Amino acid sequence: MISPTNSVTNSHFFILLKKTPMKFLLLVLLVAPSLVNAAQCQTVRSPFNVIDAYMRNCPAASERSIADIAYYINRSARTDLEKARAVYVWMTDNISYNDAGYNSGNYGDNSAENVLKTRIAVCAGFADLFTAIAVKTGIEAVTITGYAKGYSYSEGDSFDDSNHAWNAVKIDGAWKIYDATWGQGGGSEDSRGRMKSTKKFDEQWFNVDPKHSVFTHLAEIPYENFLPQNISLTEFERLPDFQPKVFQYGFLSADELLAQVKTKKVFNLPEIHAVSPTFQIVNAPKTRTLKQKARVTFEIKSSEDLHFHLVNELDEWIPFEKKDNIYVLNFIPYNYGEIHINVETLEGHYAVLVYEVR
Repeated sequence: MISPTNSVTNSHFFILLKKTPMKFLLLVLLVAPSLVNAAQCQTVRSPFNVIDAYMRNCPAASERSIADIAYYINRSARTDLEKARAVYVWMTDNISYNDAGYNSGNYGDNSAENVLKTRIAVCAGFADLFTAIAVKTGIEAVTITGYAKGYSYSEGDSFDDSNHAWNAVKIDGAWKIYDATWGQGGGSEDSRGRMKSTKKFDEQWFNVDPKHSVFTHLAEIPYENFLPQNISLTEFERLPDFQPKVFQYGFLSADELLAQVKTKKVFNLPEIHAVSPTFQIVNAPKTRTLKQKARVTFEIKSSEDLHFHLVNELDEWIPFEKKDNIYVLNFIPYNYGEIHINVETLEGHYAVLVYEVR
């Protein structure tokens, strides 16, 4: 069931080992689909710089047991959010994906205690150790199993079985979603067709609003989605495959999309990918299909010094004009084919929006 994604960097991955009365049932290995890895670099503006540095310098003597880690966290963290952040950072920094286990078919013991000992796991092990540490610090946390749009997922695919495990933590009376497996890095297929992971911190899977996470994660137990109305598996399959960072662009409303899926109206949205720079999409077409010779306007706002280009069907790179902190481009598509709105990051140029001219 493995097939490489179109990722130009890394993709997120996971295996779910589901406990049955007599055995562990391997469901599937997946990698979160995205044209672009959404790895988020922390900046000096992050409110978590202190707790992040504290956890990344956790001494070995404070990592010998789950209780030791929880004690170390509680020496510094004061709020439930800080405790949850500390667990997330420690997990993503210290636990790696079990490449050898996946490639050999021997997934090993994914209990919280063994994952702490070996420092490798598949998603079930990540989730269970996360829960164990979080609960020991005194916060409410649970492990969730369900469906996720990952490695082998393509838009419109249907699900036969649940395939992932992640966490929820109650913060200030509200449940938030956490996925340390996807947050710790990603994987890609090597030249021999084997999965090779790359460890890279991704902040977007920390403290996610459930109405944003449900576009990629759907719990088997409906109330564990923590939404005011139930989203069925069929509706989940119809929802666009958007990662949490996409909703930070301010371009689309999760509430409107969740309302639309109830109407069974077909989605015709552009592809929207999560990338690391911070910006807001002020103006852009909200339909994937653009009309030939019809003028369109793109406006993107950012306080960062970025470079945006439209890449047309002839592979011509047309730069946006910057006015103060607004990047603007007026464009008339004359030819059929795809056009991309790309942003330049330290890692390269990545597509943010993808349209089809017809």
